[in-house]
Amino acid sequence: MSPEVAFAIVLALVTAFLYALSNVLELTEAEQVPDEYALRVGLMTRLVRRPRWLLGLLSDVFGYISQAAALALAAVVFVEPILALAIVFSLILGAVMTKRRLRTGDWLCALVLSAGLALFLYEVSPRGGHDFTPTDRAVIAGPIVVGVVLLCIAFARPTRGAPRAALLGIAAGIAFGAAAVLTKGVVHYLGQGVFAWVPHWESYALALASIGGVIIGQSAFQTGALAASVGATESTAPISAAILGLVLLDERVFFNNAFEVSAVVVSVIMVLFGIAALARAEERVVADTPATA
Repeated sequence: MSPEVAFAIVLALVTAFLYALSNVLELTEAEQVPDEYALRVGLMTRLVRRPRWLLGLLSDVFGYISQAAALALAAVVFVEPILALAIVFSLILGAVMTKRRLRTGDWLCALVLSAGLALFLYEVSPRGGHDFTPTDRAVIAGPIVVGVVLLCIAFARPTRGAPRAALLGIAAGIAFGAAAVLTKGVVHYLGQGVFAWVPHWESYALALASIGGVIIGQSAFQTGALAASVGATESTAPISAAILGLVLLDERVFFNNAFEVSAVVVSVIMVLFGIAALARAEERVVADTPATA
């Protein structure tokens, strides 16, 4: 193993922990904001007044920096499976910090979700590829990504609790997946100079994807459903990043036999099962424990 790969692994682990910490800190504050502010900028203006939420945001920022450094050293699909550990880290930190009880079955669901995600990304691990997204492909893929995000939001609006958290988490995960792919190009530009990113559209698309993901993600956290929101977000982000890497960055996937294709199908089923199971578990957890003061 090269020093670069080893360092990328360490950075990815640090990123997973920082994202998990930010998830729990931000959720405990976002769930106290009234529902009418969901998916609105007003939600953010209320959250920035809360010191604990700001601490979570700071953890998010440092997590993004470490993720960007890891992506500069390794491919998206190598880094993202390790970030799936944020799901487990979030449940551990959430159980400690919010005093919410999780059963053995809930932990097993989280492990199934993480394992399914890792299996998916291992089997579809692309080779080759570029750091930059061709503009003509972005013009086609951009509206599709935005459309899927808006569709998830539309389905989430009439729902409540864990189902709403899961749908919004999926939407946020797609936005963060797009941001991860765009980060590859922006990091490359930064290597050419501090302001080399300014004339390139990827930088501004990255800002929109990141800000949109944060607002949607905070709306998912607002439900108070930790397992459902984090499980959906942290699993959708790497899967969408892998798919966009294939489509936009010319990364290639090779299947040697039918077994590998079957493994991908099984991995997707594991991920969907994990999200649904954690959403159901969250409904029970919220009902059985008092809200955080």
